[in-house]
Amino acid sequence: MTEAMSATRRLRTVAPLALVVVLAAACGDDNKGTATPKTPPTTTAATVIPTKPAPPSGRGNAAGKGKLLMGKRNLLPLLTSRIRRFAPTQVEGTSLKVVALAGPTSFWAGNSRKQRILVTMRLKGGKPPKITVGQKVSFVGLLSVAPATAGALGVRKPADTTLLETQGAYVDASAADVKLR
Repeated sequence: MTEAMSATRRLRTVAPLALVVVLAAACGDDNKGTATPKTPPTTTAATVIPTKPAPPSGRGNAAGKGKLLMGKRNLLPLLTSRIRRFAPTQVEGTSLKVVALAGPTSFWAGNSRKQRILVTMRLKGGKPPKITVGQKVSFVGLLSVAPATAGALGVRKPADTTLLETQGAYVDASAADVKLR
């Protein structure tokens, strides 16, 4: 019985080493003509079935609703709650509606008055673009922590101040990264 146990122990020690040697030999190519000759792949007809139709180009998503993306995550459904925890991070707004104007360099973008976020634009010496309520907008900006007072961002209306304080964040974008349609 002890002879069988010692043979089992030796096998346990040698087996992993043998496996490494076999794998190394299989992976190595010493260019001496021992490798399997390469043959051209055969072509076969394949049918590709799309799982989801692509949205029409230039129109955002198929439903016509905008998105506020942080990577692949849409933050728009979270805009009625605190989103400060995601700041600072880059976000991309696509096909959002200008819901309200907050000042000459800031506006509220979203799908409705309840589902919106403040976007401020850095002009870099240029003039602010002419923005109108209801206009579609797309942008790339930095989700930033909102200052303690909403007035620092030009927000004056009580409902807007309350929303900004609830969210705890806003989007800071360069005017060049704000595209109006």
